[in-house]
Amino acid sequence: MTTDQAYVNYAQFNVFTVTGRISNAEVVTYEGSQFLSVTLITTFTKEGQECDVVFTDNDGLMKLHTKGYFGKGRQVTLTGHIKEVSEFYTKTDAKTGEIEAFPRKRPQMKLKSVQVLDGGLGPSPKKEESKAVNKVTKITLAPKTDQTPVPAGTW
Repeated sequence: MTTDQAYVNYAQFNVFTVTGRISNAEVVTYEGSQFLSVTLITTFTKEGQECDVVFTDNDGLMKLHTKGYFGKGRQVTLTGHIKEVSEFYTKTDAKTGEIEAFPRKRPQMKLKSVQVLDGGLGPSPKKEESKAVNKVTKITLAPKTDQTPVPAGTW
């Protein structure tokens, strides 16, 4: 191989499985098509740094979301391929072409081909209106009485 030949980086098998809570899930319309945009927050170690895991979907997970099963606060375990990792976001000045970098609140990992396998949907946060209420139902029964017995020998 000569130095004039182009070197091609082929994707490695980089499956990533993560558990976290959904911090944002919304259906977005872009150029006439709709897709689900999700941000999941996970923590690497106890009391450690948090990381945003972001991905989009326009099929099964979007259907789960529209049915109410994939919303904000739900704990979920998902699997996908790592697309990109970043700690900074950039902004390009349109006039000068100058690029500025700004640190993210949390590092961000973008995934593609995301799936939630069987058992991957965890608990959702409790809703305020679904708190347990002690309902007391009062049941009043009339006491059961026997007919008065007729004394023996009287008709």
